[in-house]
Amino acid sequence: MFKACLLGLVGVTTVLASASCPGLTVSHDGTPAGTFKNVSGIQVYHTYPPKGKHNASTAILYVTDIFGVPLAQNKLLADSLARAGHTVLVPDLFHGDAVPANALEGPGFDFPAWIAKHPVSESDSVIAKTLAYMRGELGVKKVGAVGYCWGGKYVPRFLKGDAGGIDVGFIAHPSNLDDGEIEGMVGPISIAAGDLDDAFNATRRRTAEDILIKKNTTYQTSLYAGAPHGFGVRVDLMNKRQKFAKEGAFYQAVGWFDAWL
Repeated sequence: MFKACLLGLVGVTTVLASASCPGLTVSHDGTPAGTFKNVSGIQVYHTYPPKGKHNASTAILYVTDIFGVPLAQNKLLADSLARAGHTVLVPDLFHGDAVPANALEGPGFDFPAWIAKHPVSESDSVIAKTLAYMRGELGVKKVGAVGYCWGGKYVPRFLKGDAGGIDVGFIAHPSNLDDGEIEGMVGPISIAAGDLDDAFNATRRRTAEDILIKKNTTYQTSLYAGAPHGFGVRVDLMNKRQKFAKEGAFYQAVGWFDAWL
């Protein structure tokens, strides 16, 4: 939708697209615009592009971080992607048991116990059912997907070149992404990384790039200075580096889907 604005812009410089395309913005606060629908027992947030910008043959699957679809920033980011011209679906990966938004503020939350309750098979099942709904009931022909933190592991798992999977992927600050999942990817992948992210540190970034280069994968990586883990969704908006990183990652994703989806 914004090809003319994004053409020639790469990496973090895609943030400049916002200046020439006033409609291409990132919502940091406000009221989410989408609605929830029950899909095979899963609550799925649906958000739609403005009239005249809708391409019914494509859509984006948004695979969240551990804070899930209840987190306002996740819904607002999905709304922002929708304004770029895509129907966006955000499934509840954790069946109402996402990590509370304030869990990082103190020592009280038992993360190991929570992770044990939510195995890989659970998220795999939710994503597979949502993709089947997108391909079937919605009639989507090509699916793009974004994955943040937790979701950054699962986009590669479904970017396999299968007819029912994901066609184009974008991930930011992925957690627990292993070499086999990187090696298994078939299709264009864009990665947004932060230089303060211990979960996807310099060693992991280099390994991922080496694998993608060896496979001759169509890929892009962008590294954002001063960006901690989670920067694609949750940042200190008073910190210019963090705010730039979040917005830059958003424009990176939009440009990637504009080119490949």
